[in-house]
Formats: sequence, structure tokens, C-alpha cells
Amino acid sequence: MPLFRAALLAFLICASLCAQSVTVLVLRFQNNSSYSELNWVGESIAETLRADLAQSNQIVLDRATALAGMKKLDLRPEANFTKASIIRLSQTLEADMVIYGNYEVKLPPGVTQLKSGNIVITAQMIDLRKLQNAPEVSEAGKLSDLSRYKEHLAWQSLSYMDPTHHTVFEQFMGNRKLPRLEAEESYVHGLLAGDKEQQKKWFLQAANLDPQFVSPAYELGQYYLEHQDPKQAVKWLQRVPAADPRYLEARFRLGIAAYQDHDYNTAVAYFREVVSVMPLHEVYNNLGAAEDELNLPPAVDDFRHAVDGDPSDVSYLFNLGAALLRRNLFEEAQQKLQGVVDHSPDDAEADALLAAAEDKKITPPNSKPLAPARLKMSMDSTAFRQLKAMLQPKTK
Repeated sequence: MPLFRAALLAFLICASLCAQSVTVLVLRFQNNSSYSELNWVGESIAETLRADLAQSNQIVLDRATALAGMKKLDLRPEANFTKASIIRLSQTLEADMVIYGNYEVKLPPGVTQLKSGNIVITAQMIDLRKLQNAPEVSEAGKLSDLSRYKEHLAWQSLSYMDPTHHTVFEQFMGNRKLPRLEAEESYVHGLLAGDKEQQKKWFLQAANLDPQFVSPAYELGQYYLEHQDPKQAVKWLQRVPAADPRYLEARFRLGIAAYQDHDYNTAVAYFREVVSVMPLHEVYNNLGAAEDELNLPPAVDDFRHAVDGDPSDVSYLFNLGAALLRRNLFEEAQQKLQGVVDHSPDDAEADALLAAAEDKKITPPNSKPLAPARLKMSMDSTAFRQLKAMLQPKTK
């Protein structure tokens, strides 16, 4: 972890002891029924728990982090883990608590539609701070009411994690609208699909089935951003509301989409909104890039913030070096660009800029950037959640 972020986290930890959030790992629930077509339900339960606990100010490790931990330990995501493996994975990811469990679906006599079946969900929690099991939590009822049972499960889990959490279930739910079961199924099939085009197909189906379901919209925004279609990315990412825990990450990606669409004023506005709440060096870097396209004076300072956050990141060094050279600050530009070339000798673009800095080649005022800026395409979501959880006061 870069020194700047480590120092910031250490300060916030010391300053925020009164708001001790729990770092939570949520694993996919296992299907104990005979219906393999319901395997998606286990990931759906985990996704709801992750989203609700994150929205309730807990530090929740996302699905990608969990999968990376499994890969590191050679664990297959679809496997039925032993308790020892679960503990080992949790400790590897430095979680305070892990939630896992199973579910079973049975059809009443005379019923053939799975949607009309009965489901029993059992959740188990291990408190790794005390190395003890938390009380088991369960939900039971019609599969068609799965969305409500998942929310109630999250509410019960939160009550154990946070002893100060005295919100009744109706208050916990607020005005949130539960997604349609068919939309949830399509969304999870998209998460589990290995092919990007298949993912897009499932996410589009989920979004069409329930236009108010935010999760597929967020994923579609990321898909179109990766495929250099900024207008479509904006269309989907703008559906993420301020109350959603992914809101700032969506705004960060909206800034990238605006930048890709050469709408630099809008990109600046998005990145400034994010950095005002979450001063991460990825955001400062992209903000500097958008400002530099507009030849705004703060660009160099924002690139400096990025380099201060991670002095070893060659993208940050390159962007700062190019911006300094454009402003005819040759000595510092040469120093930064030399760092890029030392790290990446085959970087022809950095090598050409370094030569221009060494030759003190004057750049005319109001000229365009000397090279395309190197953007960061994602925020450090784990640090984002940690900082947000510590900065945001808990609801009494």
C-alpha cells in the first residue's frame, strides 16, 4: 500500500475508534437442493448481503476480492468449502467476519413450478476476532419472496455485527424497491458467465426485466466503458443513485466516459465530485488529465497529488512529467520522465518526451498536451470502502 494511503488509513483508524466497522467476507451460499438450475440463488444471496452491509457502513470485501483470494489458495469458487478452508480464506483476506451458508428448495405436493417452491436459507457467521461462531440465522418461505428473505437475512446479520444497530426491519428497508426475481436471476447469470458478450446479454435482460434494478445497470456501464462506448456507459452509469454504495465509483467511471467522449469539462466535474469525498490518487490522476486537456492551472498540482500518493506508479510520473514539460519546467520534467524510462526502457513515448526535456525544447503557450494522458480505469474499491466506513458516522 502506498505510503500516503497507509498514513491516511492509520490516522483515520486512530481517529475513528468510536465507529469500528467490521471487515466482512461474504461467500456464495451452497445449493443443498436437487435442482442445479437454482445454483444462481447462492450468489444472489451473497450479492444482497454484500450490498446491504456496505450500505450500512460495514467494510465489505467485493466479489472480485473474494475470487482473487480463492485463486491464491487454489480454491474453486463453486466448491463446497470446509470450515478450515473458509477460515484460511478469511484470514488471507484479513476479514474480521465471514458469512456463508446454504439453502434448500422443495416443491410441495402437486407443485411443478420452482418459483412456487419453498426455500430454507441458513446463514452461518464466524467472528474471526474472537475465533467463535455467531448464532445461526435462517429464513424460510416461498422462493418467489426470495428478495425479501435476503434483505431480512442482511438485517439480522447486521444486528450481530453492530451491537449499536437498533433499527427495526421496516426502517432498514426504507423506500428501497425489491428487484423482480427474474431480473435477479438474469443478473447473477451475468456475473457467473465467463464470456463478456454473454455477460452483456444477461445484464441487458436483467435491466429490461426491471429498469429500477441498479446492479445490472452498473455492470453494463462498466462493460461499455471497457469497450470504448462512452455514450452507452453514461446511459447506464447515471442510473446509480446517491444512496447506492457504488455511487462514487459510478461517478468516477462517468468521469472516464466523459473523458473518452472528449467532454473534458464534464469529466472535471465528475472527478472533482469524487475527490472531494474520496481523495485517492487514482482520482487525482484522472482529474489532472481532464484539467490538462483544458489547460487549467490545477492540473499540475493534481498530478503531483497522484505522484505523492504512489511515487512508484509510472503512469503518474509520465503524466506529471508531460504536464511539466508542456509548461517548460524542464528540470523537474526530466526527473519525472527519467523515472519512467528507468522503469520501462521500451517506453518510446516517455523516451521522446525525456529527450525534449533534456534539449529544453520550448512549448508555445496554450498548446495541446504533448502526449495522451494515462488514465486509471478503476478506483481501489477496498480502500474506498474502508475510508468511507471510517469517515461516515454510524446511524444511531
